[in-house]
Amino acid sequence: MASMRKVKFSLQNKITILIFTLLIVTLSSIVGYYMSMNWKNAKDQMANSVKKVTKNLGALWSVAKENGRVNWKVYGDYMNGYVQVDKNVIAMAIIDSNGVVRASAINDPLLKTYYKSLKTGADKNETVKAVLDQKLSDSYKVMGNLKIVDKAEVEKAKAAVTSKPAKGKSKSAVKKAAAPEPAAVPEVKSTGAAQLVVKYTMWGVYNSQNAMVLNTSLLALVILIVGWLGAWYLAKYISTNFNIIVAGMRKVAEGNLDVEVNVKSNDEVGVLADDFNRMIVELKQKVRIKDAFESVADGLKDMDDIKKAYKTLTYQEMTDKMMKGYAPVARPDENRTVFIFIDTSAFMNYSYELMSEELKTIIEKLIEKVSMTALEYQGAVFKVTDKYILLSFGYPFKHKDDMKRAMISIVEIRKELVSIVKSKLTLGYAVEDFSVNFVMVGGNVSKNFVDKLTLEKFAVIIDYLNFASKYGAKKQYSTDIYATGDIALGTEQLATFERVDSVAMREGEALELMKLKGTKF
Repeated sequence: MASMRKVKFSLQNKITILIFTLLIVTLSSIVGYYMSMNWKNAKDQMANSVKKVTKNLGALWSVAKENGRVNWKVYGDYMNGYVQVDKNVIAMAIIDSNGVVRASAINDPLLKTYYKSLKTGADKNETVKAVLDQKLSDSYKVMGNLKIVDKAEVEKAKAAVTSKPAKGKSKSAVKKAAAPEPAAVPEVKSTGAAQLVVKYTMWGVYNSQNAMVLNTSLLALVILIVGWLGAWYLAKYISTNFNIIVAGMRKVAEGNLDVEVNVKSNDEVGVLADDFNRMIVELKQKVRIKDAFESVADGLKDMDDIKKAYKTLTYQEMTDKMMKGYAPVARPDENRTVFIFIDTSAFMNYSYELMSEELKTIIEKLIEKVSMTALEYQGAVFKVTDKYILLSFGYPFKHKDDMKRAMISIVEIRKELVSIVKSKLTLGYAVEDFSVNFVMVGGNVSKNFVDKLTLEKFAVIIDYLNFASKYGAKKQYSTDIYATGDIALGTEQLATFERVDSVAMREGEALELMKLKGTKF
């Protein structure tokens, strides 16, 4: 029995989702890594910028000194220029060791844009100090050590004054003269160590991050779409091969061993398909051996039935010659039987010698199918005449479902006849016009003969059909199944019939003639 399990979540969807998930995780990891690295690089860049600014401010001493004092305006101008260049600087200031702001610069447009709630005073240095000391959101503070006066330069200046000899004097005289004149060394006032404090806004980094996220998202979207399509087609390629093998396995489970799966793949699925095909070949060999034994066993088991059916047929053939036309009237206690009349009178219009080989083949296969079907469903070929072949279900083999067996048999025989004729016509053979109708009636077997009423029903139905065919559309071949009203009623669970007409019997009784419209099996 084939498996009734249904696929709720296909292998194709699982593979697609797996590959798509891996793509999302990989892209997310890459984006997260680059965002963190971008954040770190931004902070490192700020720290490096402060180092450079500190170095540049230290180099301004030669310009900023005036009469031994510091001109802080020079440093303020430099920082104002730097603020104009680096738009991420909120404020910056030089603060000495005493905490006094010596020079400062502030980015007013930036404050008004991102820090509107921050209060500013009239004193610029105090405002800058307040900005630097407060904890502003989305800001980053960097500090650097700064020396306004380089002590090495002071010592160098002292050494230059003390080491220069006067003209016309010896070195000893210079030493003696230099000792009492220390005031000759230039006075340089140094602020000593100071700090450069710079506060950056992180909004520039945020904007950079957002731009990177946007660009990366667009790129990731393209990659995901391409990845999804690639994963879908890859999964479809893999699952298609599996589905081919599964379809073959289902056919085998249903009993069809004429299966061969064709998977053009050099991977494990292709190897699996080859193993499956090899298994089917071996299985077919084993089934042939098994069928051979079962055929012998079935043949022995059905031998008695075959003998009994053959005996009935030969008995009828012999008695018909001696008692031609004999048809007894049935009694209520006679054998109730379902009869199938196969009207073969159309073949009698041709001489056997003049028939085409195609029509002979059709007749031979029809007779073979009739015999095998009757044997399969435990019926009997009861009588063969020049006008019809008669099958009986209920005598000599009686079953509770004889009407069902008769219905299935008549449908199978007609289907085989139509198939044979169509195959001949498809191949272009010329087949003579003929008509073979099947009539299913209920009757009795009385004294081993078909009762008179049954034969009369068949006769009036065939006369009606022959008369109707003269005025109907001409067909190359025609074959239909007819039944009486009681048969149609008894087989309503198996087939549907449509009413043809009410046919009059010889004694005036009406017989409802029905035509098979469709089956339910």
